[in-house]
Amino acid sequence: MGFAQSKSELPFIEHLINKGYYGEVIHLIDKDSLNQEQGLRDSLNYFKGWAHYSLKNLEQSTTSFLKVGKDSPFYLKSRFFAGYNQIFLENYTEATRIISQLNIQDEPNLSLANFELSGINMLQGNWPKAKEQLAAVNPNIATLHQQAEALSQICREQETHRSKSPLLAGLMSGIIPGSGKIYAGKTGEGIASMIATTGFGLMAWENHRKLGIKNLKTVFFGGLFAASYFSGIYGSVISVSIIENDYKDVKHNQVLFQLHIPLRNFFE
Repeated sequence: MGFAQSKSELPFIEHLINKGYYGEVIHLIDKDSLNQEQGLRDSLNYFKGWAHYSLKNLEQSTTSFLKVGKDSPFYLKSRFFAGYNQIFLENYTEATRIISQLNIQDEPNLSLANFELSGINMLQGNWPKAKEQLAAVNPNIATLHQQAEALSQICREQETHRSKSPLLAGLMSGIIPGSGKIYAGKTGEGIASMIATTGFGLMAWENHRKLGIKNLKTVFFGGLFAASYFSGIYGSVISVSIIENDYKDVKHNQVLFQLHIPLRNFFE
């Protein structure tokens, strides 16, 4: 008889899970042919999925979780965590499919499903749909209330956020050196760039007026002006791009964090 072919071995596997011996759990389950009865097979797939999840092997975790049958007490937990795995991996279509196919009708799991789907839409930038699904979350469910409010706050912040355009920042610095940096929120750098570029430009023009275009001083200060001018444009574009990407990354991580908390609260 294989190691995991008896229900009497499940407590030991669970013990290994609780002790953090995830690799050992996967090895012990994999070395059997898994020709067990359905209930035992479901439990083993759940434990294997949880071990992979704990090791951050999210694709393997999803595969095992999705093999857990509907009659298993681990079914809902497995499906929700499979969905979260796909959210984390940014496979939003697959995550939506996994959670939507649960076809839950009863609370509190219905609110949990709407909560997760709302977060998926936030991560995809579909804010109207996200707010619609978030509104379907029952505010009286204690294990969801705080996180639902956190997602609502993220929605409100998104509504008031004014995205800045890298193209506009570059154009502004092209017209008035340094103004693109000021637009990006880097006032000190913008003023410094404005002063430097203007100073180099005036020096180049003065030497050109007095000494001619071929004079070494004219060429030198002209080169400094060109370098300062074009680097200012490039720097403005990059500054705004970084600011916008950082904002998106922060919101992305905030949503992921909030989506994870209720899963642990619901099923542990």
